[in-house]
Amino acid sequence: MNNYSRDPPSKILLLVITQLSPTFPLCNDLLFEQFNKYGEIKKILIFERGKANKAFVEYYDVKHAIEARKDKLGKYLAEGEGKLTIHFSRLKNLDLEVVDKSRGTDYTQTSSTNSDSMKHSNTDDPNVLRQQIESFTRTFTQTSQTNITPARNDEINNLLNSDSDNDDDIDIWKQQKLQAPQISQDIQNIITQKPSKIIKVTTIDERVTAKMLYNIFNKFGNVEELLYEKQMQRLFVRYQTQEFAQIAKEYLNNIQFFDQQWRISYHPLQQLQPTTISDEYLTYYIPNAPKIIVPLSKTIIISGVTEAMEISEMMRLVAKVTEIKIVAANTLEITMINISETLKIIAVFSDYEYKYQKLIISIK
Repeated sequence: MNNYSRDPPSKILLLVITQLSPTFPLCNDLLFEQFNKYGEIKKILIFERGKANKAFVEYYDVKHAIEARKDKLGKYLAEGEGKLTIHFSRLKNLDLEVVDKSRGTDYTQTSSTNSDSMKHSNTDDPNVLRQQIESFTRTFTQTSQTNITPARNDEINNLLNSDSDNDDDIDIWKQQKLQAPQISQDIQNIITQKPSKIIKVTTIDERVTAKMLYNIFNKFGNVEELLYEKQMQRLFVRYQTQEFAQIAKEYLNNIQFFDQQWRISYHPLQQLQPTTISDEYLTYYIPNAPKIIVPLSKTIIISGVTEAMEISEMMRLVAKVTEIKIVAANTLEITMINISETLKIIAVFSDYEYKYQKLIISIK
């Protein structure tokens, strides 16, 4: 099962639900029952799209969305019903708008009356679920179709229609269902590995330095230790918390950096020690200030710029830049062709001093 998501983690999950019989009572409260155990849910919105139903589930906290996706990916809503393919959504916020055949529930406002039996049930029995669903009246928070702008309507439809995930291959799936795939031991280890504060990164380009790697991985949580085994082309990063390690893994696994695609996995807790003269081992002071983590973007903001023209030329030498704008005094906005190029700028220029002025990089 492919655990890769084409988009970085966000608080909103996009569910693609296949292999669902016409009589299965799919509704928002059923999804609430299945996903609320991972964290507090803000809103749920279901869309019907031919052979596949789709739904958005919005959490208050991105780490709850990460945990829900990790546990639910590839599983079923009930026995043999509703296989889940889960992506992180590109939507910034979830509006409960009526787009085609949609229905939404705002759980910040919905009363628990009539739905307590669903929200406090732990059964996965489809017959029991059907009885529970039929026992209460669903309440949907909807807005009028006339309130939707054409742009918003197109945005949601494009997101839904671009993620079909082979809806037309259900017949092929049925033919292959009885043929269990042969999983190698390495893959089995990846699937069953437990989260840890330490992550291991492999296939690192030889041009990359330990400082560059720290600049990148420290963007996604407080790094306590870093061991870069240059000859082996691998890196070990110990974070302050397991949650930081989980976020970094979700953001950076399978990403392309200097012509190499990173493979990131959890590593058992142990002491990190250099074993060869070429190994680089670094420890870091953890500040008391809270860590602010934002999604990766093609656009960054650089402050502390005293020589805009010279800094711009330096950026173009390192990464493929599409646009540079002066947005304020001593501040540049730089857009790259993709996120991999953004990582190059972060790696090379984080805390870089130019003419006694330190450059500060933030992701827009």
